[in-house]
Amino acid sequence: MHPPSQTAPATPATDERRRSHRPLVTAWSQRPATALRSIVPDGDWSSIDRRLLDSFIAQATRESAATDRAATPWPQPLFSQYSAYPLIGERLSYETAVGDRLARLSRVVVLAAASAAGVAVAAPLDPLAEVADGLWLLAEQTTWCWAAHDDAFRRFGTVTPSLDEPFLDLGAGEAVAAVAWAIAVLGDELDECYPGLTDRLRTEAEQRVFQPFLDRDDWHWLGLDVDPDGEPVVLHNWNPWILGNTIAAAAVLCSPDRAELVIDRAVDGIDRYLAGLPRDGAIDEGWEYWWNGAARALEAVETLDRLAGGRLALDVLDLLPESLRFPLRMQLSADWYVNVADARARGDRTLPFDLLHRWGRRLELPDVVAYATAHRDPDAPVATDRAGLGRLVRVCLDGAWAVADARNATLPLPLPASVDLPSIGVSLAREHDGRSDGLAVSLKGGHNDENHNHNDLGGVIVALDGVPAVIDPGRPTYDARTFGPDRYDIWCMRSDWHSVPAPRGLLQQHGPEFAARDRRGGDHGAQASWSMDLAAAYGLAEHEHWRRTATLDRTASRVVIEDVWTLDDPAGTAVTLMLWGDVTEVDQATLHLHRPVAGVRDVMLQHDADEVAMEVVRLDDAMMRSSWGETITRVRLLPRPDADRLLVTVEAAR
Repeated sequence: MHPPSQTAPATPATDERRRSHRPLVTAWSQRPATALRSIVPDGDWSSIDRRLLDSFIAQATRESAATDRAATPWPQPLFSQYSAYPLIGERLSYETAVGDRLARLSRVVVLAAASAAGVAVAAPLDPLAEVADGLWLLAEQTTWCWAAHDDAFRRFGTVTPSLDEPFLDLGAGEAVAAVAWAIAVLGDELDECYPGLTDRLRTEAEQRVFQPFLDRDDWHWLGLDVDPDGEPVVLHNWNPWILGNTIAAAAVLCSPDRAELVIDRAVDGIDRYLAGLPRDGAIDEGWEYWWNGAARALEAVETLDRLAGGRLALDVLDLLPESLRFPLRMQLSADWYVNVADARARGDRTLPFDLLHRWGRRLELPDVVAYATAHRDPDAPVATDRAGLGRLVRVCLDGAWAVADARNATLPLPLPASVDLPSIGVSLAREHDGRSDGLAVSLKGGHNDENHNHNDLGGVIVALDGVPAVIDPGRPTYDARTFGPDRYDIWCMRSDWHSVPAPRGLLQQHGPEFAARDRRGGDHGAQASWSMDLAAAYGLAEHEHWRRTATLDRTASRVVIEDVWTLDDPAGTAVTLMLWGDVTEVDQATLHLHRPVAGVRDVMLQHDADEVAMEVVRLDDAMMRSSWGETITRVRLLPRPDADRLLVTVEAAR
């Protein structure tokens, strides 16, 4: 079944492996010397998931001008939406409009492909004509770059994109990939019915994506930058996300020689990302960003393997099994996660679990297959139109995923008794191996210059029955502050809004030197415990210390959070707990937390603080409300003036 704990060896991202290990370049360079194949997987469009098809038909019927002159027009991104980012820092409206346009294109491409395969598409529209309209609109769209990423504002002082020097970002990668996948699936029919359309799109792709990609070496996501010590900068999800889309697009839209040039450069870039991944498979961006980081690298490998006729030497990619296990290792239960960095606490069943299912099958990883299968609802469509066209095509043609059924799973949801990920300093232990009932505790180390960082070292998350009680609030909707110099002005990025201490009332600071030190611990059966010194996270003096320990006592069914300190002047010291639920003070030393989820037990927290300060925080951000609803509670525990330790225990209410 599953081992009682999962501790994988870690390799620092800046060691010799990063400089010398080039697995994807090796695999690609050793491919058979034949022409590139189609990027479209083998599969049968006539076997497409009927629920998905019916949902797309219903949406297309509502949108089709053939049925109603007042039907919904194609989404049109507006200049006012684009310029809202440089003018007022708002990015969501433009990205939503662009996303709506790509989603509609995805739907009609699938309908056209199914129709061409002989599937009855009972809708009053011509799917191929709709595809042509969507592609034409993309060709006419002023920029494929998302406003929040465009460097024209900084370089030229404008609120308009540069047509001469387009910026290659996630949005441009998604747009060119949508064009490529549509042509890969429907190109012959498009050329027959609309001569010149695909040539126009190839021209746009060359000007907006391929030429800028080859011309510039200063794309920060290429991995060519180095830090002050001369080490390569640790890469984030932009690298495989953009490069994977560029590979697929080049294979379809470029001439063979041009495609080889673009793909070789992209492979080299993704290899720098892979070489920076630690051996334990973790990524510092959090579990949710795995799907647009490591998962995007896996999709690029799938594309390359397809182009090589299924003969890519994948045995050199020895880090794949541990990477595939990262999302399942961050589970608290089927729908809740340890949400470090910018990840959300609540899971999303619309994520492309088919990717994990395919790779789990391919590498014979039963726990990965079980995790993916547990998220396959056979009563729901097999995917959504928001997945991106490449992901949607893959899932439509994956027959094994189409028949996967969580109700008939042969293996339970993999919930290891403990997980230790040294590379990011994150640990997790649960009361019962393979079950979400009972207590679970996570403790976070690392440093405060990680990708998507929050100043949250020493942060604890405690769950009961698979649902968080002591929480990490997560992130709000992105805006201009999120990735700029004002990031830590956002309240939920600061340490005083995480379940961490505040020595002398100090906040943690941002930077690699603000780090957790001397991390120790492990799972010893009856108890699992980890500890770390947090003094450096607050810039304390060298002789001052703050050690935090989080322990799961399985025998007593109790979590213990212990802080022990040596401070020159402890005045103003506090320990913060962020809680989800209705909090009441039973007595001076006891808090009762009533859970907001039906069927989940209440929580009792006991402490030896001298004073308790509580405030209910009303959430007005949609992203945060998607996890927590309307409110969360901040509790600040104030120790006695002469104290040098504080103890908190968490148990199920009796």
